[in-house]
Amino acid sequence: MVSLIKRARNISIFGIRGVGKTAYLVMLINKLSKMMTVRDIKIHSGLDYYMEMMRWILRGEGPQPTKPGERLIIHASLRINGRKLEIKTYDLAGGEIQRMGPTFRALIDIGEGYLFLIEPSPDPDLRVTQVWLMYRFIEYLTQGFNKKTNRPIAFVFTKNDLYGINNPQQAFWQYTNPVFNTMHILKNVKKFAFFAVSAFGGDPETLRMEGKEIKPIDVEKPFLWLIENM
Repeated sequence: MVSLIKRARNISIFGIRGVGKTAYLVMLINKLSKMMTVRDIKIHSGLDYYMEMMRWILRGEGPQPTKPGERLIIHASLRINGRKLEIKTYDLAGGEIQRMGPTFRALIDIGEGYLFLIEPSPDPDLRVTQVWLMYRFIEYLTQGFNKKTNRPIAFVFTKNDLYGINNPQQAFWQYTNPVFNTMHILKNVKKFAFFAVSAFGGDPETLRMEGKEIKPIDVEKPFLWLIENM
């Protein structure tokens, strides 16, 4: 359980290109910095990247995609309800994740908890690619489905201002099962949960033009669940 942690806890973020990994990560830090239950939040590495992404977001353009070969690491410390946490989050370009090369495997190896982002697009190519990536991810994590893992996985539907998912668990089975019954691969994962979030609470450009603030919705929930289960 989370208490006074003497070492950083490593969280890796997975998802296909364009799913919103960078947007989620940046707006998670933004949301945590505003929560009443969070104290003393400090960014030890990745501050310049965070501020540059916020510049793009506040312009209404959204964050620029992570470039091939670029590794985004945000190392932060904070107190939640009096408990001191030190967290490192790891992100890289979706294309590199989809190629499942050494960086893909390293991202799994270093992680103690995982955020697996899914865009519930009806596009058949996106749906199949996301289920395929999920299969390969869990296959590697469980050593070919031969071992059970205690490392928690938060499956997170993104862009929920567009999709309006109210029951993420039900939506997960409805989205994945037409491609493959994912219950077969999740039986070796002891801890997993489902969430639906919106990084911006709407289209950034529309919000800017209407004079409204960006308001991330529920981005903290999968993160808080992970740190309680790591």
